Amino acid sequence: MSKNNTTFFYFLVIVASLLLTTTFSSCRKEKFFDDSSAKVNFSKDTLIFDTVFVTIGSTYERFTVSNPYNQTVVLSEIRLGGGTSSSFRMNVDGVPGVLIKDMEIPAKDSIYVFVEVTIDPTSGTNPFVIEDYISFRVNGNEQRVQLAAWGQDAYFHYNTEVSGEIWSNDKPHVLYGITAVGFPGIDSLKTLTINAGTQIYAHQDAVLYVYKSKLIINGTESNRVVFQGDRREAAFANEPGQWFGIRFAIAQNSVINYAIIKNATAGIYADTAFAGDSITLYGVESFNNSFASLFAQGARINAVNCKFNRAGNNAVALRLGGNYYFNHCTINNFWTASTRTTPALVLNNYYVANSTTYVRPINASINNCIIYGDIDNEIVLDTVPITGQANYRINHCVVKTDKPTNSKFVSIIKNVNPNYASTSSLKLNSTSIAIDRADAAFLLSPNVDLENNPRSNPADIGCFEH
Repeated sequence: MSKNNTTFFYFLVIVASLLLTTTFSSCRKEKFFDDSSAKVNFSKDTLIFDTVFVTIGSTYERFTVSNPYNQTVVLSEIRLGGGTSSSFRMNVDGVPGVLIKDMEIPAKDSIYVFVEVTIDPTSGTNPFVIEDYISFRVNGNEQRVQLAAWGQDAYFHYNTEVSGEIWSNDKPHVLYGITAVGFPGIDSLKTLTINAGTQIYAHQDAVLYVYKSKLIINGTESNRVVFQGDRREAAFANEPGQWFGIRFAIAQNSVINYAIIKNATAGIYADTAFAGDSITLYGVESFNNSFASLFAQGARINAVNCKFNRAGNNAVALRLGGNYYFNHCTINNFWTASTRTTPALVLNNYYVANSTTYVRPINASINNCIIYGDIDNEIVLDTVPITGQANYRINHCVVKTDKPTNSKFVSIIKNVNPNYASTSSLKLNSTSIAIDRADAAFLLSPNVDLENNPRSNPADIGCFEH
């Protein structure tokens, strides 16, 4: 090899070495974070489009996706759940589409995701809440950001405090998340008033939460206030557990007149009360709830002409003591969604913590009520019999039980079928044992039933007069 050729060869070797060094250096810089536990961070895990539209509306929201690591991560797939049929559209760092692959996020950096939705909220065929999601896949792990937009013209209450408001009946009200009348650490001693005829639709797990405050529902017999799930397809008409329910925590004096509360987890859940305050229920129907139609713990409740029916656990549970007055109520449980072994009505005055029993006094006056269902024992008195701590009286009631009764059961009709005209309506037929058997000492004023029909004297037992 000549000197010139040798010099050229060494030059090629040097150049090749430099190229290899540059290549390897570049590879080191572009090394991706490939740990199987890798996850990205989102500025929002739920994107809510809460603009109230009055015509066909289009709006957008955005969020960021951040890489918390010191190396680049690769989003192998970003996918819009509903695809091309979705009401939503997405754009990721300037790239539009329903499926975007191999999007890189440099170390400690982030990308923007823009989401647009177009909806005609005046369409009666839309659900109240239109939902979708965006899926992000990193090293085999899937994460999601939920999308939700209001699909119809309504009043929407999303994780908000509604203290001091009056809800009108001109449009439906939709609950999404926690709708609070007072809330711990925020506010209390507030009032929410709901006018007659108002229709309230609650999204999955939504709750109307009343904390140290007052709820006034002004329904009438001909214009009831209705609480229900927001899924209006026929398949969901009798589906329990679609939302949480109405939750009272240390309630002030509250009144619910002529309301229907259905398809919740606990239709009414009342926990404790201010001294002297109570929750008054008149003409209330609570049914088809996956846990209980009325669940109370240490509360004060007055219930007249009410119907509590179909619950996965108890139609009415009065637990951890409290003060309760029931007159002309039907407490019934014909539950078919699962196997039920718990009674329609339970009274309890204690709890156990760290192997210690704590007793809380219960005072319950239950008059002219039907306590019935499709298991052998529909009333359980789970009480510690300490003097002054278990004060209850079951008076002039139709009661189904296979247990012995005591002196606190007065003039009851035991284990006789009340003969409902319908197991869903719970109205009495003409042969019912409950007709004209009520205690006249507890005559109502006005003397009417749940449907405002006049009652005789003596009246019929239960919420309906035949």
